[in-house]
Amino acid sequence: MDFIVQTYKLNSNEDFFYAFKTADSRFAEKWGKNQVNLSASIFGNFMHFFLMLVKDPRNIHDGLMKRLLRRKSIRVLCVEGFFSILSETIGEYFDKSARTSELLNFLRKLASPKIFFIDESVSIRIINLKVLKLLGTVAYVSQDVAYDRYNFGNNVITKTLMYKLESDAVAISDLVVACSERDRVKYLEMGARKVIFYPNIYPISEFEPASKDPDPCISIVLKGCWGSKVNKSLEEVFKALSRINKSIKVNLIGIDSQYVPKNLELHHYEYVPNKIDYLTLLSKSWIGINIGIHLGGTNERKYDYAMAGLVIFSDAFGSRGDFLPHEYTFVDRQDLTAKLEQILEYGKELIEEMGLKNRKQAIDLAERQRKNLLTKVSELVDLQS
Repeated sequence: MDFIVQTYKLNSNEDFFYAFKTADSRFAEKWGKNQVNLSASIFGNFMHFFLMLVKDPRNIHDGLMKRLLRRKSIRVLCVEGFFSILSETIGEYFDKSARTSELLNFLRKLASPKIFFIDESVSIRIINLKVLKLLGTVAYVSQDVAYDRYNFGNNVITKTLMYKLESDAVAISDLVVACSERDRVKYLEMGARKVIFYPNIYPISEFEPASKDPDPCISIVLKGCWGSKVNKSLEEVFKALSRINKSIKVNLIGIDSQYVPKNLELHHYEYVPNKIDYLTLLSKSWIGINIGIHLGGTNERKYDYAMAGLVIFSDAFGSRGDFLPHEYTFVDRQDLTAKLEQILEYGKELIEEMGLKNRKQAIDLAERQRKNLLTKVSELVDLQS
């Protein structure tokens, strides 16, 4: 959403106003002066505390200990217990958590045409889209199809609730911006009238890939907030690399590993805050290994690797959505070992050439879809005129 709004602002003279509900002051600083923080509703507070009881015992224990001992909160995106997932899903579906009457009164007084950008399914719980629809046109921007997101699809209850929540939203919306071609098709099947896609590609004009390391080098990006699966996935990747009869340098960004095979030279980075520094670090590698955690959206790491000029090896979830000319899918660690052995025989120069084709594909796709996005949003403006 941030990237889409900034892209549109650079190409228009329209005024932007931001409404959000968060305790993070950095969010307000990022958006600037034209913003309002929505206060919590009484019903929203009631639902929040009521749903705390509908959680797995382990999550209740961890939450209480964190509050009693003032432990630092760990940002985990995917809860893993059945009841905790159910609690989160019920919250998304029923919890209208913000007081919006003053905001709506303010909007009704504005005579100018209005386009409302709705940021994912989590924003549906804050404001009623049917009310906004009476005031202007609605563009729904989605990182993921809601019922595919993390563990919502693990059981029929959560999957059904999230499907109903988002299908109602896309049916109301005048435009849906999906994050992959796969999701575009799914939204059309869910009842959306007009859908375009903009992938998770953030072209940076001043970035150029660095020189490749002279010897085989692989980058792996895995964030700890994705849950326990990432540790198991990393272990499987390292086992695959251990079977290759070559010394390999590994740039690992995110989680760390206690298990490091003897043929690996591990360089760990907990976080690289600057995007250009991050892409520069990636670009020194020959290959990027891309582990997917869930089905929704375009895999951002895949396109980070592509922008950095890497050949990409993806598991089934990591390869979802769109294709690149030199992205290869593996089904297990033995398959990964076999395919890496074969491609490393190509040598540095040919692998670098293959990676640059991925980079060109990503840049061309981003520019084509940026123009398409601006055209569709301009059409919404014309409808209001």
